[in-house]
Amino acid sequence: MLKSKSGQWALHGDASAQIVVCGHSHVASILKAAIIRESQAKSEPAISYCFGAYDETGPPQGDEYWDLVVNSSRGKHVVVVWNGNQHNSYFMFQTKPKFTVLGVTGDSYDNEPIPIPKSMVRQFFKPSFEELTGIIPSLSDAASITLLNGPAPKPLSYIKNYILQEKYFSDLTKLGGVSGEDLVITSDSLRLELWNVLAELLASYGKELGANFINAPEVSRDALGLLLPEYWYPDVTHANSKYGMLIIEELVKLKFSGEAPN
Repeated sequence: MLKSKSGQWALHGDASAQIVVCGHSHVASILKAAIIRESQAKSEPAISYCFGAYDETGPPQGDEYWDLVVNSSRGKHVVVVWNGNQHNSYFMFQTKPKFTVLGVTGDSYDNEPIPIPKSMVRQFFKPSFEELTGIIPSLSDAASITLLNGPAPKPLSYIKNYILQEKYFSDLTKLGGVSGEDLVITSDSLRLELWNVLAELLASYGKELGANFINAPEVSRDALGLLLPEYWYPDVTHANSKYGMLIIEELVKLKFSGEAPN
């Protein structure tokens, strides 16, 4: 196993694989799917993964991680999973005063929410892409670069039963001095629109930086656009290994065509 200088990060899988998957926490669903495929003797496609060397390492961060990615990417097809949880991190809970995005319908509130333009949402999310604009040029020796969006949001009916079991969100409520009964989780339609804005931004940055873009597979989403139950990991933000299998199927197309599907 190829590791970073400190041993914190590692290249998992076949080091000679022509596809290298890297990036933030949604890589985990693909890595888990690959482990299952390997146990079932399904070795194709050959993919390697830059992720934490240990389960407790946490999400990739810092120059040391990205140096490992660069050193592992020469002549390879690199797939970068970029964030994908910004809508959850910032807007899982409804704000005061309440807001919505212009054009979003189907929300039900006691008081009319303040509508804000989508352009304002884009501007808010843009800083979360700044690091990406430096990382992509550093991968200039790669055969191709593809940006991969995270999975669609989960429904409110599921989230409200799990939200306070996650330290990140429970800590937010403690900092704000808010009890569980007082929490207002943003509506499905609003979170879905925020997720769509992130997808549009990622595709736009891909075009600007000369990278391909893969969105969440349509088959993973219900009629409203939310993540289907069979792809839920048992938390409020991530997808499971079955979802990772869908992504690997998309990467098969990438391997044999040399370009990512649009």
